Amino acid sequence: MNKYLTCLAVALAAGFPGEATPQTPDPAAEAAARKLFDTRVIGAELKLQGEYVGNDREARVGVQVVARGDKSFHALVLEGGLPGDGWDGGRYGLLESGPLSNGKVELRSPGDDGAGAVLDESGLALKRGGRTVLLKRVDRKSPTLGKQPPAGAVVLFGGANPNVDAFEERKDIEGLSAPLMFEGNLLAGAVTKQKFRDYTLHVEFMTGWEPQNIPWRRADAGVYMLARYEVAIGDSFGFDFDLSGATSPTRPPLIGGTGKGSKFPPAKGAAAPRVCGSVFTYPSKVPNACLPPLVWQTLDIDFTAPRFDAGGKRTAKAVISVKLNGQQTVDRLEVNSPTPHGFKGPEAADGPIWFEAFGRRVLYRNIWVVEQP
Repeated sequence: MNKYLTCLAVALAAGFPGEATPQTPDPAAEAAARKLFDTRVIGAELKLQGEYVGNDREARVGVQVVARGDKSFHALVLEGGLPGDGWDGGRYGLLESGPLSNGKVELRSPGDDGAGAVLDESGLALKRGGRTVLLKRVDRKSPTLGKQPPAGAVVLFGGANPNVDAFEERKDIEGLSAPLMFEGNLLAGAVTKQKFRDYTLHVEFMTGWEPQNIPWRRADAGVYMLARYEVAIGDSFGFDFDLSGATSPTRPPLIGGTGKGSKFPPAKGAAAPRVCGSVFTYPSKVPNACLPPLVWQTLDIDFTAPRFDAGGKRTAKAVISVKLNGQQTVDRLEVNSPTPHGFKGPEAADGPIWFEAFGRRVLYRNIWVVEQP
């Protein structure tokens, strides 16, 4: 074989620079993902779930409508507007519905205080205090959605030819996590080959459709800095705070009672559940900036690794700041120790980024890292 053909054979075997390594299809994972992310099979519930805004006299009011399975819904009535856009994390109202019928849903207060609403594709009519307030649906987008990596960034996933070459198969607490794709996006369950220390991480993600699941378990996943410090990802859109546990330093009180008679049981204990955009087991500064499932969202994370002296003693804790959909949910939080469920072993000065699988119920795209000197 001449020299040219020898070089060509080697190049073909190794893959040309920049060429994606072909991915072996996983029919079972693809079928499971289709049930979570294919909007064609969901139906009318998807058209009604979402956010609604209007004015009650001179005051702004926001409502988050959440599908709960079996074509029923609950709604949070937020005085002042939506999370991150008027609502201050204070008092809120809860409405619950029977099943969707003839394209319409009727909701009422579990406390029988006369409050209620009628919802259809034209909007939401909120009834309270003897008056009806008309609210229109809004579809909010993160201000950093589609943000492009700056010069010098390490692109982990995205661009014109997305592939899983930046990730490896590695044994974690769930067994082997092989990086997989679904319709051009990265499925949850991937570990970077490269280790990082101090950096800014941009991630775009979408949570799957799980209305039948209990609220604090929907699309339950996380992104782990150094594979040890978890920034929680999950479908916490429209959490009933009183039932689900604390999502802010002060749990907002439910108007008219404690949700007695609600379909969902209360959380066990007062510890914060896995609220999207928080550091797991720590509260979020902004009560629930999560957008609905099947909507692309963003995490922008600044991470500083822990520091150690020559003898291996830690001299500074890991520090994390997080913005979820442009809202500052975590601000320079010093993390006392690795959060639960991360990779085993002592704290380290660097490590990979782990996109936890936990059932592969989250999609990712446009993932890049800017390393800090």
